Amino acid sequence: MGQRALVTAIQWIVEILTWIVIIDVILTFFPTVDRRSPFVRFIRGITEPMYRPVRRLIPTVRLGDVGLDLSPIVVILGIQLIGSLLINVLRGG
Repeated sequence: MGQRALVTAIQWIVEILTWIVIIDVILTFFPTVDRRSPFVRFIRGITEPMYRPVRRLIPTVRLGDVGLDLSPIVVILGIQLIGSLLINVLRGG
């Protein structure tokens, strides 16, 4: 696989993972969504392993009666950062 193809593949992976996290966040706003559906289980199967280490480091922020989980934001930033670093290394920068 050429360098250009590898860079493109990394960009696609970063994009797809970012959208999967965004979809997971959107699903949390709909309490009637069946958490046992194959689609939700697929999404959660990808996102939960990424969230877990972040949640150990950054606890849920309490805003009155509401908890704000910052792990999706941290995971998206991490995915973007790792993707950029890999692409820069491949391009020799």
